[in-house]
Amino acid sequence: MTPSADMRSMARRHALILGAALLCAILLLVLARGARAEALARIDEDPTGAPYVSGELLVAYEPGTSEKAEETAVRGSGARTLESPSGENLRLLSFPSVEDEASQGARERALEQKLQEIRDEPRVAAVDYNYVRGASFVPNDPKFADQWGLAKASFPGAWDTARGTGARIAVVDSGVDQGHPDIGNIAAQKDFVERDRVADDDNGHGTHVTGIAAALTNNGIGVAGGCPDCDLLIAKVIGRNGETTDAKIVDGMSWSVQRGADVVNLSLGGPGDSSVLQKAVNDAVANGVVVVAAAGNERTTKRQYPAAYPAAIAVSATNKKDELARFSSRGKWIDLAAPGTSILSTLDGGGYGEMTGTSMSAPFVSALAGLLASRGIYTGDQIRQQMESTATDLGPAGVDPYYGHGRIDAASAVQ
Repeated sequence: MTPSADMRSMARRHALILGAALLCAILLLVLARGARAEALARIDEDPTGAPYVSGELLVAYEPGTSEKAEETAVRGSGARTLESPSGENLRLLSFPSVEDEASQGARERALEQKLQEIRDEPRVAAVDYNYVRGASFVPNDPKFADQWGLAKASFPGAWDTARGTGARIAVVDSGVDQGHPDIGNIAAQKDFVERDRVADDDNGHGTHVTGIAAALTNNGIGVAGGCPDCDLLIAKVIGRNGETTDAKIVDGMSWSVQRGADVVNLSLGGPGDSSVLQKAVNDAVANGVVVVAAAGNERTTKRQYPAAYPAAIAVSATNKKDELARFSSRGKWIDLAAPGTSILSTLDGGGYGEMTGTSMSAPFVSALAGLLASRGIYTGDQIRQQMESTATDLGPAGVDPYYGHGRIDAASAVQ
């Protein structure tokens, strides 16, 4: 190797060494910043359990307080000013002595003492913890903005508290489109029409109902479901022609109960009052299952079953104005109301579209029941009571034959 070539080789080695050193420095800086961010994000809790940023207090001084007076108060408390939030006489303070405490309990007690001391300062108008609050969950499903029923029934406000994890909703209907990109979380399925293990939908009704109850949510496509994380039990009892029999319904309900359903949705019905069907509803409820049924689209007070059985929750339909839908059945046997006109949901064949009817109202109630069941603190009877007691009263005051206890309010129910 010539001297010039040797020198070039040494230069390349030096460049590589310098580059590696620079890369290490960058990595160390990133890690250090990450560690600092983690430290800044340490969370403690106030006496009620509400989370706040450890060692920080937010102080509002009275109007006209001089900077000198503020600085005197800060130094006297042993704090340092982190920043001045937008707004006159607001200061965010940090307390190093509090942060130096070894345990969370010691930090919390020390900061509570600092809060009391600053509150007694003569020029302090208000002082409190720098509480941590989260943004309300808004799913990224592109058609969510068009789902007026979810908004009217306050489902977005409920999702911060419960999304249905661990709960099971049985949809006893016409099956479901197995390949729909917005249908998932199917824990079990059975076809009681063709007597096989795949509850495919050759009618379309069941796919739409299923999407309202529990479409895949926050997956960047299509629509959101009322109970986003609920598991589904799909029992196909309705055939291509849209009809079924009590024998199939009873089979589907029994199968659902045996597989751990918390809620059974029955968006079906008719005028025949069957003691056998009523027994199936009663047996499910006795096993802690919430049975939800569509009131019917007869526009009369003529009872429709299984909705009219006392153990079932009969659901009438409301429109965007919170009025009873013109087609909805009504009567003293109505228990709750839910949106039921122009409801956007999943369609058989992979698409999306609107349907109208109390069949669309029932799965909103089933979704809310699923959210409540997932919390693990309610029995089936208590879930029903919670939905009824928190419903928005519409029409005549109190329980009435149009809305029952009222239109469901998911956010109020889950709190």
